[in-house]
Amino acid sequence: MIKPQKLKKGDTIAIVSPSSGLAGEPQIRWRTEQGIENIQALGYRVKVMDNSLNGIAWNFEHPKERAEILTAAFADPEVQAILCTIGGYESVRIIPFLDNEVIRQHPKIFIGYSDITPLHLHMYKLGITSFYGPALLTDFAENVELDAYTVEHLFSAIGDAQPIGAISTSDEVRVFGLRWDEEKRHIAREKIPNGDYMHISGHGTVKGQLIGGCFESLDKLRGTPYFPDLEQFKGKILFLETSEVQVDPMSFDETLRAFGLMRIFDVVAGIVLGRPQNGVHQEAYHDKLRLIMKEFHQEALPVIGNASFGHNEPKCTLPYGVQATLSADTLMLSIDEAAVVD
Repeated sequence: MIKPQKLKKGDTIAIVSPSSGLAGEPQIRWRTEQGIENIQALGYRVKVMDNSLNGIAWNFEHPKERAEILTAAFADPEVQAILCTIGGYESVRIIPFLDNEVIRQHPKIFIGYSDITPLHLHMYKLGITSFYGPALLTDFAENVELDAYTVEHLFSAIGDAQPIGAISTSDEVRVFGLRWDEEKRHIAREKIPNGDYMHISGHGTVKGQLIGGCFESLDKLRGTPYFPDLEQFKGKILFLETSEVQVDPMSFDETLRAFGLMRIFDVVAGIVLGRPQNGVHQEAYHDKLRLIMKEFHQEALPVIGNASFGHNEPKCTLPYGVQATLSADTLMLSIDEAAVVD
């Protein structure tokens, strides 16, 4: 894997909207600006790429232009990192229009989650490490104060060319549900206690590179050229998490079974499941995973849950293609190598 150069104080972070254009909607612009100001307060410069805040309708109607914007961010010598404003549901439409040669020649830190999953997997196929981490609107625009857990884990991953080390779960989680109304900008979201990793299935300690993303995004990519080949899952630690849609347990079961039939569970080294937003369906998801592991004779495969990434605030950052260790015995996840270079 090609690793991007680390981010330093004073470097420039580009803002892009390769999926939804929500950040450009008039009623949301205050939050976009709040996120930008918070990044600047951390000591970084911000460059909003041209046409990245044109709104939802423009984004949907212009997949080619969205791809050109993202490509331009990679090519821009002023930019050291690229942060997505938010996810969405159809970022896959821009992949055919990306200039892969430009991206390969200018590997940079690329950060996002949810529907950014197809773009991460595309980068993975190009052999470039990218980062399943925070977004501008959901994390950097958090009301009142940023979550230290999110900030520390992100900049540990992208700002230090050293092994990242153990990834603990967050002590607290934000309750999802506060509307993004400007008059509520001074209201902090409630925090509730969070627990440690949970044992779901299997035993032992395994090592492997990280691959995965948003469960629903992976489901929608099945059968397309953008889904990883079976060989790309071989020996990997698969990380999965569900979105704010709160996929029902039956659909979760059906998709897991499809992954099983695709032999994914035969070849991965282990699985890490993220905590569902607001904890919805968590017990049912764990039960379904246990049943599917039994159904496909993978009861020994190490599977742990309640990880703090994806549709959770605060969240950690997981780098694609970087070596990690997972233990179902000690309920531990660590990242064993640097995700960036000096």
